[in-house]
Amino acid sequence: MKTEPVAVSAVIGVSTAKQPVYQENILLILLLLAGLFSLVDLKMLAIAGVFSALLVYYDAQALHAGEKFEMESILGNVVTWRPLTWALAVLIIPLIFLAIYVFSRKEIFEANI
Repeated sequence: MKTEPVAVSAVIGVSTAKQPVYQENILLILLLLAGLFSLVDLKMLAIAGVFSALLVYYDAQALHAGEKFEMESILGNVVTWRPLTWALAVLIIPLIFLAIYVFSRKEIFEANI
């Protein structure tokens, strides 16, 4: 009996686990635009600020914001911020920090995968 050699090939870099995929949050973008239009009425801006802070808190939790970092740098890189920090920042100054969050969302997602 003659046996033939069997070819063994190693596959490198293939993962069987599903990687999470980044998706834009359209509601946050629409809320930012609505906040710009509500600058005329301070009551509406306050209501939009509270709603934005709640939405940012839950969205940052879904992105696992700040989980990969031991220390949170308030004046440093925003990817280290935890959900509560984001929510408080958006509650204090809604339009500025909501804009920063919307534009930094993908960076936050990629840093905490």
